[in-house]
Amino acid sequence: MEDSQKTAEQENEALIEEMLRDTKTVDLPTELTREPVIHKGDETLDAPMVGRVISSAGYVYVWDTRTFEKIPILYYMLPSKLRLKREDGSYRFTTIDPKRKPERGTLKCWLHKDDPNRAHYDELGFAVCKKGGIRSPYQVTQHMKKKHPQEFAAIEDERKERERQEDRELQRLILKQAVPQTVGTPEAPLYVSKKDRQKD
Repeated sequence: MEDSQKTAEQENEALIEEMLRDTKTVDLPTELTREPVIHKGDETLDAPMVGRVISSAGYVYVWDTRTFEKIPILYYMLPSKLRLKREDGSYRFTTIDPKRKPERGTLKCWLHKDDPNRAHYDELGFAVCKKGGIRSPYQVTQHMKKKHPQEFAAIEDERKERERQEDRELQRLILKQAVPQTVGTPEAPLYVSKKDRQKD
């Protein structure tokens, strides 16, 4: 049993080494490659400043073995990423393109431009988020908590206040239904106390 486990680990390690050997680095576009002018020159600095050589450790693409998401990582992080495992023992990432598109959801961030509450969020000064393709309401909530914590807190406060108002309104309706309607006015009360009858 132990020999077969060692053999499987050796095979996995050999596969990782092969992926490391065959991986080619890519250059991710940066702001400097799109716009190499750092400073155009003014009265303080006469000559313009231009970025000519841009170097990095190099990026490589890995794919999630379950979601097929394509992720750029720094080359020096590749060995540790390829050795990451899930709880069931399967590897999380591969450098081999699965030739499949990641599954996309239909839900969007609450701060997306298409959200029905967008006009209200504009009044509150919330930024617009482009995030879409989220698969579940839980993931939308997690996205909000992680990426937009202040906006999430404000939206939650509004929701709780709205619920409190609705609860109060419901309690008023219940009390109104529970208390019998009296026919009388302050000018002509239904009940006249003994004292008031003696005065007459």
